[in-house]
Amino acid sequence: MENLENLFNQFVQSVVTLQEALNVSFGEALTETFDNLENDRIKVEMGAPDQETVAKLGQLYQELDYDNLSPKIKSQLFTFLTLKAVNEDGRDFNQMPTPPIIATVLALFIQKLLPNQKLKIVDPAIGSGNLLYTVAKQLKAENHSKDNFELYGIDNDEEMLDLADIAAHLNKLPIELYHQDALLPWMIKDPDLIVSDLPVGYYPIDENAENFATKSDKGHSFAHLLYIEQIIKNLKESGYAMLVVPKSILSGKTGADFMPWLSNKVYLKAIIDLPDKMFQNNSNQKTILIFQNHGESAYSSRVLLTKLDSLKQEEALFKLNVKLNEWYTETND
Repeated sequence: MENLENLFNQFVQSVVTLQEALNVSFGEALTETFDNLENDRIKVEMGAPDQETVAKLGQLYQELDYDNLSPKIKSQLFTFLTLKAVNEDGRDFNQMPTPPIIATVLALFIQKLLPNQKLKIVDPAIGSGNLLYTVAKQLKAENHSKDNFELYGIDNDEEMLDLADIAAHLNKLPIELYHQDALLPWMIKDPDLIVSDLPVGYYPIDENAENFATKSDKGHSFAHLLYIEQIIKNLKESGYAMLVVPKSILSGKTGADFMPWLSNKVYLKAIIDLPDKMFQNNSNQKTILIFQNHGESAYSSRVLLTKLDSLKQEEALFKLNVKLNEWYTETND
């Protein structure tokens, strides 16, 4: 662990050196640093970085011994550095990497509800890709290292997509990435599965929000509600969505309007509350919402209502898996 911390600090030094030379954000310098390391060359455009910085970077890169680092270590370091980029650059909290335990929960449900299927998987708010890639790696491990999926990602932030592109490369996961507003029409047709940690907040383009039934009557509409509606519009018949959403959409005035609408549009499958300790205050609490689109092979069933009661991964996941198996057996008899 100490060695990983030392490596992290060495990488930070390399990124900051490039950041200062190019006068860019930490995130942009991070993307360029890994691009340099992966291609074994230091990119120079219009004289930047200058020769002195190129020489300094060459020395720093040599000390990293990048080519002899394992793919796992490279991927871990990049995830930690991405988290630092979000903090350093003062980015929106929506762009923070999703905790790995959430991806593990989604992978458990995918293996149970969509076993041994070739899946087209989309994340319409991919950010740096942490959630999608962690899910994909776990599915790959369960499938004897075979890629039994096609991955697609959408985001309106080009810098985050650059980070997602690097992360996919480091994880050896082929993906198609689209730079667009995910609340406009998608080029990706009929995904079998949509996984996403949805952005929370208000959507600023009122003219486009008018195209959605979940728009607000006054003022800006909630982006997370519009995203769910857009996901249902694009999801394949009988396809599944597994989403991290604000817990507030399930109750109160928002829930009273939204949940009956949602229940008419899809078959709710599971609602898994996340541990309270994951969030600084109650208003930020999130839950995992799982539903199936209507279609020939879709069916209504009792909704699994439970809570991931701990951040201790093995213990919490064992309890959840027991409940999942009991629920699945009951609803598929």
